[in-house]
Amino acid sequence: MKTKKNSIVVIILICIMALNCANKATANNSILIQSKDRNISTVALTQSAQIISSRLKDYSSDKFELTIIPEKKQIQLVFTENWDLKVAEKLLIQKGKIGFYKTYNRKSLSMLLKEDYRLFLLLKAKETSNSDARIGCCSITESTKVNDCLKTLKLNKKCKFVWSLPSDSLDICLYALRLEKSKGALLSGTDIESMKSGMGNGLKTQYVEINFKKPSIALWANITKQNIGYPIAIVLDNKLLCAPVVNQTIESGKSQIAGNFTESEVKLIAALGNNGELPVSFEVLK
Repeated sequence: MKTKKNSIVVIILICIMALNCANKATANNSILIQSKDRNISTVALTQSAQIISSRLKDYSSDKFELTIIPEKKQIQLVFTENWDLKVAEKLLIQKGKIGFYKTYNRKSLSMLLKEDYRLFLLLKAKETSNSDARIGCCSITESTKVNDCLKTLKLNKKCKFVWSLPSDSLDICLYALRLEKSKGALLSGTDIESMKSGMGNGLKTQYVEINFKKPSIALWANITKQNIGYPIAIVLDNKLLCAPVVNQTIESGKSQIAGNFTESEVKLIAALGNNGELPVSFEVLK
């Protein structure tokens, strides 16, 4: 009898250890996100889950499990060990809002600000040509003072400011976007038919190809025709992706975003842009 009891105890202990190991593995490879809007409908929560699932599938063929928890307004994701959870987290919580804007340069913005030079004193100017959309650059630490200054400028109806992503130099650059009356952006994510990532053959540059919907092709052609020699800023979730200078009219409805991107970054951009904007905002629960 003692032998049987000991065997049973050993089996129970093994089962408990195995269960604990499974729970730890799940916890280490899972992300739980919560809707910031506690009044979100089940329909919106389900729609968000579908968008998130499509983003993840676009980004990688690696497996994942998605569970909607409607009573808590949450979505639970469990990933295989091949996933980079930092990238996965971005795919889960980024809104995916894309906009195309004309820009101010330092000269045109100074005219808009009249004789208020406070902003320019806080930024390092790298170039002053008409084709350079950068208003100026600074360190991430110094950007706090710049943001405080921007709040006092009161240009909401004419201008929107966005920062670039951090570069190798550790500086970020400020851009001033022209607002098109009530519309804001020239074109948005709703004008995009599809986006896909790729790599150029020559310099092995990573890029994202954008294909516009048929109703927007003529509009994009007109925008590029009117802005030859000037930059068009492409913005994702209030961060500048790039501001390429238009060198010709683009009539095909196809354009490329290229630059100092990694393969992971272009895949992320394409996955976000290819699946629409999340209807609500989410945050990760730690």
